[in-house]
Amino acid sequence: MPPFRFQPGDIAACFGTDRASRIISLGTWSPVAPAGLRSGPSHVALLCEVPDDAHVSAGRLVTENCLWIESTTMCPHPCLLRKDKVSGVQAHRPTARIADYTKSGGRVDIYRLSPIDRLNRQESRLLTTILINHFVKRNIDYDMGGALLSGTRVLKLSRLLSSDLNEVFCSELVSAIVQRLGRLNRRNPTRHNPASLLRQLVRQGTYQKVCSFPSPSRHASAHSDPTSDGAGDAPPSDRGRLQSEHAAIPPPGCQWLCQRIIS
Repeated sequence: MPPFRFQPGDIAACFGTDRASRIISLGTWSPVAPAGLRSGPSHVALLCEVPDDAHVSAGRLVTENCLWIESTTMCPHPCLLRKDKVSGVQAHRPTARIADYTKSGGRVDIYRLSPIDRLNRQESRLLTTILINHFVKRNIDYDMGGALLSGTRVLKLSRLLSSDLNEVFCSELVSAIVQRLGRLNRRNPTRHNPASLLRQLVRQGTYQKVCSFPSPSRHASAHSDPTSDGAGDAPPSDRGRLQSEHAAIPPPGCQWLCQRIIS
């Protein structure tokens, strides 16, 4: 994995290859999305500073500069802070979670706050406090119902469903935190699926893509193909940044359905 230094507030956009991930990406596909986001991510996570008491399950101090915070039911690793495999909000090493996706053929794109929107020291500490104390340590569970509806018109048009943040799915968590930090206008965070959240943040100029971690097979293909986007000729430290943003286009028979799903 190329050397890369994460920053508090970074958003990890994960593109999985399992059936559930492909359904999410297909269901939130959009022909008018920003570059690299026509096929939406299946999962998102938020990065924050490592708190002083963060340890791995073996008792060693976390050596990376940021923690990967996510709400999921599908992580194979024990939470670094809760010391067990859990459902809901949890903390992990960024490199470990990126490897989970890339080794199975997927990829992870890193989106970063634009220079004028970067967090100051106080905001970075607030981000860590909220994520760790109010979500991870409170054992906030996964909102399966909200996740299943987040990509459909049913949820977006409904005024009956609300977010109490006692259960959250991945993009609901990230949306709520970004709103709390003043980088996104207030709205019901349950109305954001991973694709719609990132597209809005990119369109308004708050976030921009800074790096991509592809699967080893895609990395080798880009390295050997002289017609690729140049990643093969770049030094190792830059290859992740230069990976192609080509988006998968769903089969013609699925485009009618995709056009009717708000992304």
